[in-house]
Amino acid sequence: MTAQPGETSKAQAPSAVAGSLYGGFGDALAQAFEFAIVPVLFAVAGVGLDSWLGTGPWLTIALVAFGLSGVIARTLYSYKARIEREEEGKPWTRRARP
Repeated sequence: MTAQPGETSKAQAPSAVAGSLYGGFGDALAQAFEFAIVPVLFAVAGVGLDSWLGTGPWLTIALVAFGLSGVIARTLYSYKARIEREEEGKPWTRRARP
């Protein structure tokens, strides 16, 4: 049985769910790489600067903390924006009229 123009068939529904599911896995994998790679890159830069300036591990610690806090801040802001987009127009977000 074929779907008429403008109708959706039952066979199309699972592919839409699978597409959004795979997109979610891709987003999670990208975020995991960000959490792993950014502090490591900042640590490598810190080690290089520490050895060049002879400052001990202080720049390494500072740059790792800076990189990690940046990744955490980016994650929080993107999460809040995504939730606001998702909940836009939902009944629990509507304001009561006085």
